[in-house]
Amino acid sequence: MKARTLIIDDEPLARMRIRSLLEKYPDDLDIIDEASSGSQAISKINELAPDVVFLDIQMPDMDAFEVLKNVDEDIMPLIVFTTAYENFALRAYEENTVDYLLKPVDPERLESTMEKLRKRLPDIEATNQMPADFSWEKFRSLMAMGDQYLQRVQVKIGDRILLVSVDEIIRFHSEEKYTTIYTPTNQYVIDTPLVDLEKKLDPRQFVRVHRAHLVAIDYIAEIRKTDSSRLNVILRDKDHTQILVSRNFVKTVRNL
Repeated sequence: MKARTLIIDDEPLARMRIRSLLEKYPDDLDIIDEASSGSQAISKINELAPDVVFLDIQMPDMDAFEVLKNVDEDIMPLIVFTTAYENFALRAYEENTVDYLLKPVDPERLESTMEKLRKRLPDIEATNQMPADFSWEKFRSLMAMGDQYLQRVQVKIGDRILLVSVDEIIRFHSEEKYTTIYTPTNQYVIDTPLVDLEKKLDPRQFVRVHRAHLVAIDYIAEIRKTDSSRLNVILRDKDHTQILVSRNFVKTVRNL
């Protein structure tokens, strides 16, 4: 069964781009309508009862959270937020029914969203879309809290300063006074101590596995016991990097 889909965004070009990307999934989605404001969104969701809504967070008349507070709970659809503003707190509900897409929407990132939707779509009619303890006020608070964490790292190269998004970072490795940043395509050296970086990074995104290693949780592919019953984390990078977990961080890693 195709998921009846609604696109909501106050920017015409953004709606056009999302529609063009979603139309590449004709077997999964049936785009039934669009809305260009929060008030239109409430009306169309309550009237059409879509299965999936791609919902812009910031709109002139009201934000997405105000929209959803005015939607009949009995017809609450699966929500995919779209936003131009990067905020890691959006991931708080990523494993439940909520996903987010940064604008302009990247086709590869959309494929990841579609995989999540495919897992949920067969259950649309049989399950409540929101967790029992879900609260939009709590979610709004989490978003605000996310602003406290570092979102970009400044890297000085000669007379240039590069801004490296923490979303791109696989791991940090500290040696003496310097810390090396590893991304899928580059390495950068900064003079910020690892302990200072750890305080500024979202603990839901990065974990300390060793006094010299701080890694992105999403890049951990496997946790494996060594022959000496120690733990190794194997990363999802091109080198399949293995890092021995210090005894002080074993419990943290086991609880991931």
